[in-house]
Amino acid sequence: MQQKKYVLSRLAGVTILIYLIGGVVSGYLAFLVIDNSMLEQSDRSLAAILNSRATLVEDYFHVNQQQVSYLSQNAMLIKATTAFTAGFSSLPQDIELTQSARSDIDGELEMFYVDDFSPTIEGNGTNTPLTRPTLPQSEAGRLAQWIYIVKNPNPTGSKNELFTSSYDSSYERVHRSFHPRLNHFLKSFDFRDVFLLDLSGNLVYSTQKEVDFATNVMTGPYSKSGLGRAYRGAMASEVRDVVTVDFEAYVPSYLEPAAFIAAPVFDNAQRIGAVVFQMDPHKLNEVISDLHGFGDTTETYIVGDDFLMRTDSRFSDTSTILHQEVDTYAARESLRGHSGSAVIEDYRGISVLSHYRPLRIDGLDWGIIAEIDEADVTAPAVALARNTLAVFIVTLGIIAFVSVMTLRLCVVRPLSQLLNSAKQIINGNYSTRVHVASKDEFAVLAESHNQMAKAVQGHIAALESTLAEVKELQGLLPICASCKSIRDDDGYFKTVETYLVGKSKIQFSHTICHDCIPLLYPELSDTLNK
Repeated sequence: MQQKKYVLSRLAGVTILIYLIGGVVSGYLAFLVIDNSMLEQSDRSLAAILNSRATLVEDYFHVNQQQVSYLSQNAMLIKATTAFTAGFSSLPQDIELTQSARSDIDGELEMFYVDDFSPTIEGNGTNTPLTRPTLPQSEAGRLAQWIYIVKNPNPTGSKNELFTSSYDSSYERVHRSFHPRLNHFLKSFDFRDVFLLDLSGNLVYSTQKEVDFATNVMTGPYSKSGLGRAYRGAMASEVRDVVTVDFEAYVPSYLEPAAFIAAPVFDNAQRIGAVVFQMDPHKLNEVISDLHGFGDTTETYIVGDDFLMRTDSRFSDTSTILHQEVDTYAARESLRGHSGSAVIEDYRGISVLSHYRPLRIDGLDWGIIAEIDEADVTAPAVALARNTLAVFIVTLGIIAFVSVMTLRLCVVRPLSQLLNSAKQIINGNYSTRVHVASKDEFAVLAESHNQMAKAVQGHIAALESTLAEVKELQGLLPICASCKSIRDDDGYFKTVETYLVGKSKIQFSHTICHDCIPLLYPELSDTLNK
């Protein structure tokens, strides 16, 4: 029984091992094929996403740069720049106020900075008190902020909805004439703000009316800001030239990131100022963030030359613009002007398939990156491998069961019958026979075994018979001293020949020995001696 179990378990184990090795090898090869296929498909999809989003971003900036260039030469804007410049400079004379009233205006303006502006700035990440240092230096600037910001009944973020103030002046009349059209232009093209500046750097018009309005960007609190650099670049440019300044945290916009596009304004050949667009950073998110149908881990984002994001990460609940550092292989290569793809570790420390390329935007050194988690790429292959393994395990169980039953029926049972028959023969039962119903090698083996058993049985019987006869010849035999006859068990004397023939299968042939020939046949003795 122990041998039976050993043979069955060994054969079953070998069978299962063969299926297991075949299944594992097949599953692994299938996984590699599918994984490579999914990687290639994702690579092509990411390349398409990257190129389409890059084109959208480049077109977005090119269009806005063209709009600034076009608007700077527009007759309406030239007229508006001239009129706002004159109205701004005459504002203190147009609004006659006593010294006490002017002090009250400065006090109200300071209270606005303390109670409204500073708390918002501090809540956005700065602890620097912002009161008098950010106030306009000129009297015209403080008057303009007081009228169009402090006395503006609209909440912060909607100051552009004031079209008519309660204080009549030449500036007010100019504002009433041009502000509706410029405000409509701002809304139509989703700018954060539109500025007009005179030759001295005074910000004589702002659509949105934030605290940079009516300040001087050459000498005032925001001279080192992106707006100040954009203005100086525009004032150094020729007609149709456009200056673009990268995003940075902009205090007047409550530390929201701001980029600027500026162009000089000429009246015929005479430079009269500059027009500046303040770009809304969230517009870029809208341009590149539509990734519907591309997976939950697919994202595209823009990186600046300081390795900070210029768009939001889809994996963050808060804005990552100018906050999230991306010092990765893809970011470095794109900022070097290279395009390509690689499996890298992204800014989250996760392995991703990354496509990258530089953005071709005048004045900006940016790279754009499209990525998808490597785990998301291989997920279909892993799922297929997992499902294949589950199916294989079930199939292997069925095959193992069928194999064991087949081995038990076709191999083990005939072997057991032969083993039992051999044991019976060993124990002396030579009549045992094996009955195998199949017509395979085991049937031939059984027949040979039966023939062997039959032959052994015959030989044993013959040996036993001979042994019995030999045993009968043993012991004392009474023999006549004279005639040499032997007395049998019945008391009769028989010749030796008769006695032996009756006790065995010996057959006698008669002849005469040499000693008896002379006695019986003397006449032949001389012949034999010759």
